[in-house]
Amino acid sequence: THPETYPKFQQQLGRVIALRDMINWCLLNPLQGQPLELDDPDMIAIEAYVLYERRGVELAPGKH
Repeated sequence: THPETYPKFQQQLGRVIALRDMINWCLLNPLQGQPLELDDPDMIAIEAYVLYERRGVELAPGKH
């Protein structure tokens, strides 16, 4: 929900990940779907959409 904070450490995965890794984690786990290749046009579209939706939203330190 906060793409502007990536890359960052994700507790679920135990490592630093990029936004695309988190998108795939969400596709696999909560949605029980299939992961996308990182260069798949659908991955690029999802990543662009998420970043577009958050444009201009200020970060609130300590809340992300």
